Formats: sequence, structure tokens, C-alpha cells
Amino acid sequence: MRLTKVYDRMKEENLDALFIKNRNNIRYITGFTGDAGIFYLDKKQGVLVTDGRFTEQATQEIKPLKVLEYKGSIWEELADLAKDAKRVGFDGNRFNFEEYAKLCKLMPDKELVSVDLDEIRIIKEKAELENLAIAAKIADEAFTKLLPQIQKGMTEKELAARLEYYMKNLGSDKTSFDTIVASGPRSALPHAQPTDRVLELGDFVTFDFGAMYKGYHSDMTRTVLIGMAREWHKEIYGIVEDAQRHGVAAAKVGMTGQELDALVRKEIADKGYGKFFIHGTGHGVGLEIHELPNINRLGTKPLETNMVFSVEPGIYIPGQGGVRIEDTVVLTEAGAHPLNSIGRQLIEII
Repeated sequence: MRLTKVYDRMKEENLDALFIKNRNNIRYITGFTGDAGIFYLDKKQGVLVTDGRFTEQATQEIKPLKVLEYKGSIWEELADLAKDAKRVGFDGNRFNFEEYAKLCKLMPDKELVSVDLDEIRIIKEKAELENLAIAAKIADEAFTKLLPQIQKGMTEKELAARLEYYMKNLGSDKTSFDTIVASGPRSALPHAQPTDRVLELGDFVTFDFGAMYKGYHSDMTRTVLIGMAREWHKEIYGIVEDAQRHGVAAAKVGMTGQELDALVRKEIADKGYGKFFIHGTGHGVGLEIHELPNINRLGTKPLETNMVFSVEPGIYIPGQGGVRIEDTVVLTEAGAHPLNSIGRQLIEII
């Protein structure tokens, strides 16, 4: 079925052959979990071209497809495989200019066509949904273990290290991305990396993290407070909490990511904080931590059943602090179902 999706794209583009470099697409199509190689496909055969480090692994993982170990130049091997083709596609968003130039030099008689293949992964299969649910459960359990340990005087780095340890201990292959722990004024930085800053009373502390299971990512954000909430804490947290809850509830099959983003954005703008919501509402989650569908102003594609994406509004006030709440959801005919189970209410660390 997955190869059929690729052949359909080749037919749409009238391609005789195709080079695929994106390792997540290679994994999706073939099952190969290594990080080096290019997958070649034409109407007669599929061949993974890789080096000696991965030949045995590939042979075991991608049966009945072929494995070709290159000794010299991988580009020369690819050009030889495509020698009878006239129109050759490649996932151009994964090739750099130097690689493209090599292909042009080796295949001067071919028409090279850049093809975006990322959309083939946008609808998740049952096994993928199961892996995503397990990844989310691991992250949930790790955060649950960490919560009672959070206290004034700890550093951001210490909290990140503990959280990552718990995820690994609970079965995560590795973290989905570099764990974000941002406290106090730094919580107004959406992608702040953990530092030696010590948690103080009155700090919002934002945790953005994820586990990975069998290559599939989870993504969740929770923001807690050190001490008792003051009015400004309650105000912005409540606005984000409402916007996030309404966004999950509003997600429906047939609406676009653009429409969902606008709805969530309006919730925050109507409360006077629109200029402090400085990123998109969400993104697809799967073999990559950021993939299709787009839940932002670029998301013009209608949402479909079994698409998986995040809903993560935030308010970020420079010099003061910020709040983000994020769940990864799977879209069903009945609406969006969160894969995360951790509560979204404000937690005060006393």
C-alpha cells in the first residue's frame, strides 16, 4: 500500500524513476531504520543504495526489496540505475545544491523533477497510531514522575535531565527533540533551551518534551507555577487553557488547519493578547516531530480522519513570562482525541 502511494505520485508527475533521500520517507516505504542511503524506484524495481555499515541491516529490514552497497560514489550508482529513464524525480526539499549539481552532471540527458513526497505519510495507519499512543503514554508517565520533585532552587538543566531519564527508563528510544525547560522570564521564549537558571517563587516553568517509540514521536507542553498564582498568572494561564481546550474541541474532519489556527488565535486575540501569540497553533506529528498537516496560516489542506497533529497555543510576554499548553491529538469522525492524559489545569508548586 505504501509503495502504491509512491507509484501514484510517480504517475502524477509522469516519472520513469525516483530518488528518495528523506530517511523518514525511506523508513515509511521500506522499513529501513538506518540513517544513510537513498532509495531508488522505477516501474520494475526498488533498490536501497547504502554503504557497508548498513548493508546487512538493510538486507534484514527491507525484504523483498533489493539492497545495493556502493563502493565509490553513491551518485554514480544512482545514475547507472536510472540510465534508461528519461524523466527522473527526487525529493528536492532534501537535496542540497551540491548534490543536485552532481545529479545534473552525471545525467545531462535526463529531466530532473523535484517532487514533494512528505504528504504520503499524512494519514496514519493503525500500527502508526498505536506507536504514537505509546510514545505519548511514555511522556505522560515521565512527567507524572517528575511533578512531585519540582521545587524552588532546582535548575532548568536538572529538571530536563530528570525528565529525559524517566522517558528513557520507561521505554523511549530517545527524546523526540531537545527538551525545553524554561522558567521565569525565559518562559516567554518558545524554544528556550535549559540553562543553569534556578527556579524562583513566582516563576512559570514551561516543559515542552516528547518521547520516541519505534521511530514515532510524541509532543506535549505543560506549564507549572512555582508558588501561589497572582492575578496575572491566573489571567494568561486561563486564556491559554481555554484556547487550547476550545481548539481541541473544535477540530473537525473537513476544516482546514488554517481555519483551526484562526479559531484558536481569535480566542487569544479577543482577550487582548493576540500580539503575544507568536507561532502557529500546531503541526503534524509522526516519524518527524514537525510534519504535515500544518495547523497555521499555511494549512490550506482539509483535515482528514487519522491525521495526527498538535494543538499548542501560547502567550509570551517579554521580560515577564509565558504559558504554553500542548496536546497531540488524532482526528476521528467524532472529533479530535488527545493522546496525552496529563491534566491541563494550572499546577501550583507549593
